[in-house]
Order: sequence, then C-alpha cells, then structure tokens
Amino acid sequence: MKINKRIAALAVAGAMVVGTVGLSASAQAAEITPAGAITITPTSGNVSDQYFLTSIAVNTGAPVGFRAAGATYIYQGGVEMGGISILRTLAMPSTFGTTGLDGNPAFLDRSVSPGNNYVTNKKLDALANPLATGNFELRFYYFASNTTLDRVNAPYVKLNMTYDATSGAWAVAGAPPVGPTATTTSLTAQATGSAVTLAATVAPAAAVGTVSFSEGATVVAANVAVSGGVATANLPTVTDGPHTYTATFTPTVPANFTASTSGNATVTVGGIVQTTNVTTTIAAGAGNGVLTLTGVPATVALGAATLTGTTLNASGTLNAIVTDSRQLDYPAWNLTGQIGDFSTGGATPKILSGKYLGWTPAVTGAPNSVAGAVVLPAPATVNGLKTISTLATGAPNDVEVSNVSALLQLKAPKNTPAGAYSATLTLTLI
Repeated sequence: MKINKRIAALAVAGAMVVGTVGLSASAQAAEITPAGAITITPTSGNVSDQYFLTSIAVNTGAPVGFRAAGATYIYQGGVEMGGISILRTLAMPSTFGTTGLDGNPAFLDRSVSPGNNYVTNKKLDALANPLATGNFELRFYYFASNTTLDRVNAPYVKLNMTYDATSGAWAVAGAPPVGPTATTTSLTAQATGSAVTLAATVAPAAAVGTVSFSEGATVVAANVAVSGGVATANLPTVTDGPHTYTATFTPTVPANFTASTSGNATVTVGGIVQTTNVTTTIAAGAGNGVLTLTGVPATVALGAATLTGTTLNASGTLNAIVTDSRQLDYPAWNLTGQIGDFSTGGATPKILSGKYLGWTPAVTGAPNSVAGAVVLPAPATVNGLKTISTLATGAPNDVEVSNVSALLQLKAPKNTPAGAYSATLTLTLI
C-alpha cells in the first residue's frame, strides 16, 4: 500500500495571527400556526394502558431546512417532561407510516406492528419527568439534524391535553365525545402460477366487518369476513401481466368502527423467473482520493514573553487543515509535530532548548478526527515538543475536512538571555 506523507515547516516567532470560525444562528423555535394540527387515537386513556397512542397524524409537513428528523415530546408549563417516541429519519421504513420529512403531512400508526415505537415508545407515566395534574402539550418536532436535536430552535406542532395524576386519566383538551374507532386497512398480493392470493389486514384487530377486494372499478371478491384482523381472497384464474388491487373494509356497526381503504398492491402474474448473481470488484485507489495538509502558516508568533513566577511565558495558536477524500479502507492518518531548539541567529547565537515549548491540540469539523494529547513544556515533561508528538488523527469517511489547531505554550527559565528567538516546528502527515 502506498503511504503518502505531507511535511510542513514553519517558524515560531513574530506577531500572532488568530483565525475565527463563525456560526450562523438558526431561526427561533416556533409553533407551526395556524395550519399546524395534530390528530391522535385514542383521544383519551390512562397511564396504565399498554400503549399511550394508537396513531398520530400531523397535517403540516416539515418546513424546508428542518427535514432531517422528527420526534414527539411531552411539555408541561413550558418545560420538557421527556420524549415519547423514537427518532424518525428519512431511513424509517415506510411500512411504519409517513414521517412528514418530505414536506407532506405525517401519519404513523400500529396497523403493521403493534409495537410501532415511531408512534410512541413508552407509557405516559414513563417520562423522564412525571406529569402533574393539569394541562400539558404533545409536541411533534421537525429537526434540521438527525444527530443534534435542537428543540430550542426547531419548529413544532402541538396538541393541548389534560392529565389527572390521581386517576392516571389523560385526554385531549376539549375533546368531543368518543366516536367510532378509526380503522386502517393494508393489502398484500401474491401470485402463484395463474392464481393470486389477496390478504387484507384491518387494524385494530378487534374491528368487526367485511372486506371487498377490487381491481380498478371491478370488485373481484366481495364481503369477505374479517377474522382476527385479516381477510383473505383467493383468485384462481388471473390473466398474465401486472394487476393492481385495493381492499375496502366495511364495519358491521358503523358506530363502533370507521370504514377504511388500503393503498394499491401490485402483482405480476405469469412468466418464467430466474435469478443471477451480479458481482464487481473495486480496486484500492479507484476512488482517486487524496490526503492533503494545507493552511499551515509560515510563522506562528508567540509574542513577547512575560515573567510569571519562575518562567518567562508566551503563547500563540497554530492552525492547519487536513482533507481526506480517500476510500474507506485506507488506514487512519496521523499528524505529528516536532520542534527544534530556539536560536537568536547570528555569528554567536543564543540557544533556548525546544523542550520548553508544549501544546494543547484541538480538532473541529470532522467527527472521525481526534485531537492528540496535551504536551506540557519542560520541566513538566522531559523534552516537551522536542519529542515527536501527535497533533491529530483521523480515518477516511467520504470527504472529511479536519480543522486542526494547537495552543503553543512557551515556558522558558527566567534567566534565559534576552533576544529574538525562533525555532522550526515540523508537521508530518502520514
């Protein structure tokens, strides 16, 4: 394997130049109004219930800039009491519902998985901070990042609710009398030869009624009874080619359950199916990535030394940029530094050992990069930066830019002869 090295040398003397990095402020957090609204089922319950919510729907999708993640939280009196769902990202399986992260309304329910933690992942009495009797809010947040959940600046939709700590009862504030239980219907279609099997799943499983299966406007199986939340229809002779079906649930007692219709389920009938393996090889270096070291200044100024205690002290900041665009299987990189002795130059130079220089490394901008250990000037360490020391390390991860810096600290003996000293600090990237 080819090993690339980047060497940079700089003088430590003269005036210090300090760089700053600005952070743009995000918009202040705000409830999405007036259009934002949350609908949940059920609209009332008790903390002893197995699941806090069966479904949650939000009629407003994530605003632009806040489409990386979403989650649901409980607030009371403006204080966050705890999260009530696991994080929803763009990678959430569509079978668990819609996240709203594409800008469209969100809807999540338990029709596929009763334990759908994207709806809620705990009982209402399992919050980090327990609720007190009174009003509280259910907040559906949209985040700009799926790793930094900034609830101070993120937009949200809220639903006002009430809680009785004595009985454990909760309800949507001002909720009307409970009506029929909402249902959802999902459909799968499977072909075997010229036959097609249609299976409709109705949630909740306690819903009583029938399912009719249709292809377009044509009913292909009518009024199939639902048993245990499932209704199945077998179509023995179906023409070759693609077929798209839907399933509609009709409740026996509309006052108890609502009707619902599934999405499309498409299946192809007929034809001979064979499989084959597809292989490829990616050679090392095929990604044309490189490892570079830039931004190293010609001079880092420590300024005039001042006496503190028994040492003459001076400091300055070293900056550098490591860019790594190599393939992921390349070894980690290592950036090291080593200082020579300080000298005043001239025919009879005065010498100050480089061991009196130390540093405190730092790295920003790259999650796979790590700053090296602090090296203290002598006599706290034997040789200070005269010994080769690690400034930072990192591993390939797509194109990663590491902003590396080090606070250089000089602690010279107070009897050091006067003079303008300089030394060469060598940075090596490998």
